Amino acid sequence: MVKTATGPQRRGATEAPTKTKAPRAPSAYNLFMKERLKPYREANPGTSNKDAMKAIAAQWRDAPENPNRGLDPKARTRKAPKAKKVSEETATSEPEPASDD
Repeated sequence: MVKTATGPQRRGATEAPTKTKAPRAPSAYNLFMKERLKPYREANPGTSNKDAMKAIAAQWRDAPENPNRGLDPKARTRKAPKAKKVSEETATSEPEPASDD
């Protein structure tokens, strides 16, 4: 007797049930931006979003709501370069032409 499929079948691992996470609470910065962006856009209708965000971010620097107000900004550190699998010398070197002595 031939087996018939009763529904869509998948091969491979079965899917785990998805868990829903509660959304993260907005930070003080998010709340500050939400509060200040709309009035700024109404007062300055011709400004781009980039310029509006820049102006409000400058206000955030000295705002009393900012928990890091008055502190020096953290120094940015560069990431270490990834190790190359093939050495540069062998990857970029071309065979030298034979010399005619």
